[in-house]
Amino acid sequence: MIFKKVFSFILITAFIFTSVLAQFSWAAEASQATLLEDLSQIEMNIYGITQDKPLVERVEYLEKELVGRTLPGTIIDRVKQLKEFIITGTPEDISVMFKINSSQWVLEEKITNETLITKIDNLENVLFGSTSDDVLAMRAETIFSICFKEGKPDTEEVIIPSGTLIPIRFQSTISSKDTKPGDTFICQVVKNMFLSNKLIIPMNSRSIGEITEAKKAKILAQPGKLELIFNPIMALDGTPIELIMGEKAEEENKRLYVAVGTGILGFLVLSNPIGLAFGALIPGKDVKIDEGTEIVLQVKEDTKVLALVQ
Repeated sequence: MIFKKVFSFILITAFIFTSVLAQFSWAAEASQATLLEDLSQIEMNIYGITQDKPLVERVEYLEKELVGRTLPGTIIDRVKQLKEFIITGTPEDISVMFKINSSQWVLEEKITNETLITKIDNLENVLFGSTSDDVLAMRAETIFSICFKEGKPDTEEVIIPSGTLIPIRFQSTISSKDTKPGDTFICQVVKNMFLSNKLIIPMNSRSIGEITEAKKAKILAQPGKLELIFNPIMALDGTPIELIMGEKAEEENKRLYVAVGTGILGFLVLSNPIGLAFGALIPGKDVKIDEGTEIVLQVKEDTKVLALVQ
């Protein structure tokens, strides 16, 4: 019991200390996302849902779940510390997400697309046969310390070059017949992505796409059309990576004879710096992208990430 209290105190102290030290050097590279976007991203990564509570209550709930108490400072500073602790990490310490993803890779040679809390539950069951009632930070640190006796995996900062091709797979069927602008869909990275022997993006990393335009087919007059955009996927360390349909991806898709659906109902007909468009070839035919359809996108710009060296 005394050990747990001391360990908890050390975690809390390290959490605050590393966040404060990193504030000035880290701020220049910090995301420009709003406070609410950051908070929602934290909640989605941990629980898969956002909390329907007032702002202060949401922050306090996360703090108590993570370290067992609320933290000092302004709400802005506290959310920033939470994001660094869970998702982005700091120059002094890697993030909880990276620790758990690395641990899962060591134990299972895969990284699932589950929430952080589910991963921790599953890893505890694998290691101990039951789950713990300790705070989230302590549970994650215990798993990590068992998987990496040296206290840290072999990691390296790398740059994912602009134009790097990423294969993705649609996880549901979408059609110009029954979708509308604003509808969303999910796609996942098809395989583990490496730079040399360094794991940068795990298989099953998700991107939530959005329909920006949908035109139903009109008999003998107008073919169906779909325009899509893709939100960033997450690297192994939690860094968002923007994907686009650029020239390299378009050429690769053409080389692979990418067609929509199981028949020649439509082809990739337009790309731009943001998304892509599918158009049917025949008037009266709707565009249908079947679940399981695979296409290739590319990384929009050079992106620095922390990779796991194999």
